[in-house]
Amino acid sequence: MEALKRINPAGHGMLACVIALAVAGLVTAVSAAPPGEVWFVLARQCAFLGLGVACFLAAFTLSTEASRRLVRPAIVFLFFFLILMLTTGLGHTANSATRWVQIGPLTLQPSILFQCFWPIALASWVSRDPLRLQSPKAITKLGLVFMVMMFPVLMQPDLGSVIILIVVSGFTFLFAGTPLRFLYVLVPILILFMWSASMFFPHVSSRLSYWEQPSQQVLRGEEAFVAGGLTGVGPGNGVLGFGFIPESGTDFIFPIVAEEWGLIGSVTIWSLFLAFTLFGFRAARQSETRYGIILMATATLMISFQAAYNMAMVLQLVPVKGLPLPFVSRGGSSIIALSALLGVALKAVYEGRRRPTPVTELF
Repeated sequence: MEALKRINPAGHGMLACVIALAVAGLVTAVSAAPPGEVWFVLARQCAFLGLGVACFLAAFTLSTEASRRLVRPAIVFLFFFLILMLTTGLGHTANSATRWVQIGPLTLQPSILFQCFWPIALASWVSRDPLRLQSPKAITKLGLVFMVMMFPVLMQPDLGSVIILIVVSGFTFLFAGTPLRFLYVLVPILILFMWSASMFFPHVSSRLSYWEQPSQQVLRGEEAFVAGGLTGVGPGNGVLGFGFIPESGTDFIFPIVAEEWGLIGSVTIWSLFLAFTLFGFRAARQSETRYGIILMATATLMISFQAAYNMAMVLQLVPVKGLPLPFVSRGGSSIIALSALLGVALKAVYEGRRRPTPVTELF
């Protein structure tokens, strides 16, 4: 772990923010657990956090060359695994979506791993040959590959994850120096994509209608903010988490934080994500390689964008989407994927060079 010693204060700041968010999520999950399930919730969340730490360390142990080499076969394997989930009884269906697999007592969502694999592959692609960013043909080919890769995710269906990857990919191209005239094309494509999805996927149109006329879930989430006031009712004293707010331990955990910890707790969580973002971009600027800069910026945005969207949707600023609050919400798929991504990104930033710098990384 020689590279671990080279992590400077920016990297330490990122990790400190993640640890603080994980602790806050653990405390909130336990305090909001139904009566009689406290120890079960505690054990399960600790298990997921332990898996997240293991994935971070495993990813950080890999060399940058190894992670870039392994990401392609990992994407291919995940693609065919998702196809098997749709065509066989391997996938677990809930809420009319086939997104999960059951592994013993744990339920995981494999498609979330694209949030780890795709940023690595995209950062590698844009940094290996900067001239690709000036070629509409090369970008179009990459877009076609992305569409094929996302096909089983759309069929689950999980439109939100696809949109997140599209938005983050657009910013990655911006970080890498792609001409803005290419990026402008993404806006009408995204609008057309959303319109088509609302026509073919009923749950998308229903969520858009709930945005105009809030669902009971959103209204009760707003009640939690009002009930919490400035300082909250105290950990374990909240009542809206006991089934009154659907998905209160996952997608809508932020209102539970607001009820029990008040405005102070909500602002603290928001501040931790803001600090994480600033530390992440600062760490990206300190990378020795073009690949490290782009990957760290992309990984930071991947986590920060999800956090911003989650906090915005519970306040009815954007349509509701099944999206957890990173490192805070209960559940393991997001923790595992984002922890591994963070490990690969930090390694890319701080790994010492053991070979001459390629010409393509000098620009």
